[in-house]
Amino acid sequence: MLDDDNALPLAGVKVLDLSQGVAGPYAGMLLARNGADVVKLEPPGTGDWSRALGKAANGQTAHSLIANRGKRSIALDLKQPEGAAIARDLAANADVVIQNYRVGKIDRFGLDHPTVATTNPAVIYAAVTGFGQQGPRIHQPATDSVMQAYTGLMSINRDQSGMPQRINLLAIDISTGLYIFQAIAAALYAKAMRGKGRLIETSLLESSLVFQEAALIESALQGEEIEPIGMPVGTFRTADGYMSINARRQNQFEAFARLLDHPEWIDDPRFEGPRERVEHRDALMALIRSLIEQRTTDAWCAALEEIDVLHGRVHTHHDLFDDDQVKSAAALTWIEDRALGRIPMANLAGQPRPATGDRLSASPELGAHSREILREMGRSESEIDGLIERNVVEGRDRP
Repeated sequence: MLDDDNALPLAGVKVLDLSQGVAGPYAGMLLARNGADVVKLEPPGTGDWSRALGKAANGQTAHSLIANRGKRSIALDLKQPEGAAIARDLAANADVVIQNYRVGKIDRFGLDHPTVATTNPAVIYAAVTGFGQQGPRIHQPATDSVMQAYTGLMSINRDQSGMPQRINLLAIDISTGLYIFQAIAAALYAKAMRGKGRLIETSLLESSLVFQEAALIESALQGEEIEPIGMPVGTFRTADGYMSINARRQNQFEAFARLLDHPEWIDDPRFEGPRERVEHRDALMALIRSLIEQRTTDAWCAALEEIDVLHGRVHTHHDLFDDDQVKSAAALTWIEDRALGRIPMANLAGQPRPATGDRLSASPELGAHSREILREMGRSESEIDGLIERNVVEGRDRP
């Protein structure tokens, strides 16, 4: 943990985060964790909809906590002219603005890029949409699950019956947030060197395709029927659980065949080379599965370790909480969060480790910094009280 926030690389950078959900907010969180002052603008009452994404406690969920760590929250009604004016003032003084409104929707508040750039020409403006800025689907809503289906990710992630499966986490949202953060960080460097702002436009659609780029190239090269990269590779049921085994390389396959007491597979024309094993993968995998089921996961792990074949037991998250390697690497840190209680947090590369009571590890309550931010903008206490009374602002803190 750093003793001084000013030691963080983005200290002094001002960010206005107008986005909701996960993708845009995740990028904002990474900026905050690197030292930027990120003002999170949320609608009064409900707040960012990630606050209702999954099991909630005290106004927070796992996703809202992760996506908004280190930020300051102002609850502001953009539909009221006074609220939109405050947001425009914040945008006029920000180094970075992030928004994920549908195409054209933010224009009515005067928070679109051309309008913001008129008063803040050096702004780095990141606009995230579902399907992009052009095309027949630009006004359709898009979520992580929609994009996993639409972009073919589910088609290459099938169960044993052939049914396409969704990856059971927000893989597209999180990866989109990472790509946005990377683009903003690069733009901040360019701004420091040349003093110019930048418009960054991306979408869940584009990020999902980048995320799958190698698989897309394989599809273009192979046609509709996508082959695995090698065999035997897969998840296997053991006598007491599941494990992953990857013995696709020739020396590994030969060692694996001997371990399974089937050295004749090495010279079997169906399995003698990488291409043959892929072509006859159904027969090979059926033979292997029946053998792996006969021993425990621990037994197979020990045996595969000895012959240097790639493998891993299928852990649950609760297994990881007590895993010796995770503990030794300090890959998870347990903290006491004021909303959710004792929770595990993962370490982000290049950033301070999470810590109880550290502002970079905490996500703000809705409107927790409304008064503070308005004071910084030069508003008097009577003005702030009036904004709260007129429901333009929701303020949880006190003077």
